[in-house]
Amino acid sequence: MYSMTGFGRAEIPGRLGRLTVEIATVNSRFLEFTVRLPKPYFSLEPRVREYLSEILSRGKVTVTVNLDEPEDATGKYAINDRAVRAYVRQLRQLHRELKLDGDINLSSLVSLPDVVQADRNAPDPERIWKTLRKGLHRAAGQLVEMRKREGRAMAADMNKRLKSMAGLLRRVERQTRDSVQVYADKLHERIESLLQRPVCDAARLEEEVALFADRTDIAEECVRLDSHLDQFAATLKAKSASGRRLNFILQEMNREVNTIGSKSADLGIAGAVISLKEEVEKLREMVQNVE
Repeated sequence: MYSMTGFGRAEIPGRLGRLTVEIATVNSRFLEFTVRLPKPYFSLEPRVREYLSEILSRGKVTVTVNLDEPEDATGKYAINDRAVRAYVRQLRQLHRELKLDGDINLSSLVSLPDVVQADRNAPDPERIWKTLRKGLHRAAGQLVEMRKREGRAMAADMNKRLKSMAGLLRRVERQTRDSVQVYADKLHERIESLLQRPVCDAARLEEEVALFADRTDIAEECVRLDSHLDQFAATLKAKSASGRRLNFILQEMNREVNTIGSKSADLGIAGAVISLKEEVEKLREMVQNVE
């Protein structure tokens, strides 16, 4: 079982400079991507999404790629001498004609359009992709390992809670076997107390007890809940992504627990039902982060 929370980082040297790849994931119902790439890598965003989609199935994924350019990166840029000379000629002419104050300086010239030009020899996307893919591979490896470790920890905690729920269910089953007899005895005592004489209509009393037993029969719900506990435990051992399936099973568990609570008038069973609801809610919180 894998968590949806994780982080991975890798640094890869390349022709354009040192590439740093960071991948962070948090929980989400679907697989969502936010990809931040430096300018030379913009065209590779679809490949990044496709590559990570083969590794991850759910979660909000943020990919951040930074490029630390080498010291000689300025060689990628050139000053357009012809444009500078043309600007200077025209500026001097305007300076004389309009009798303007101020001097022409270098900082003003380099900010003008087409004075500084980037290297027109664009890097080969395939060569860039090889470097980027290597960084994604290493960062994703760290990410998956972290998600796996957290998934194992969550699975261990969930198994403990399943055992606790199984114990509570056994308690409910024991108490429900006695609840009908307890109700019959209390009803018998109450009628005798009100009438101040022994109950004469035993058939009517038995009918009332039978109705109570039918209304409070939770045997079927207990069997289904027990089955859901087994399904949940089996799903925790599955090798494929299991978050959605676990969530569906929890919905069924919650339905059975609520039905048991609504049918039972016994205070002991009511206490066990509250504990069962608490465990279901804790499981639900963890399942929201399972891939």
